[in-house]
Amino acid sequence: MSKPTSVAGGGTTLPAGATALVSNYSGAGLNVIVELIKNVDPSYISQFSSKFPVAYKSVSGLGDQARSFSQPLAGGKDNEGVVATKGSTLVSITATATPASLAQIEALVNQLL
Repeated sequence: MSKPTSVAGGGTTLPAGATALVSNYSGAGLNVIVELIKNVDPSYISQFSSKFPVAYKSVSGLGDQARSFSQPLAGGKDNEGVVATKGSTLVSITATATPASLAQIEALVNQLL
């Protein structure tokens, strides 16, 4: 497993003043990406959900706003993701071919907000 990498804003990836922790956890046939961004405008959620591989669904009761997707993969596995904002904090988790359910990913995002 990788350790979180700190990323400072002001470049082409993050707006000025924003900071992020990003981790990519890979295993045998699975992958999880966790991103926690502070000091970002809540509209930044659109940049995340626009990269979802399928249309997103709004998730009620998670942060100030949240969006999720679920895409079936071969072998009964899924590619799932959740992005949510609360104030100026954004959390995004994408889980590919893991045993985690979308509800479990939403619960983890809620804890990180």
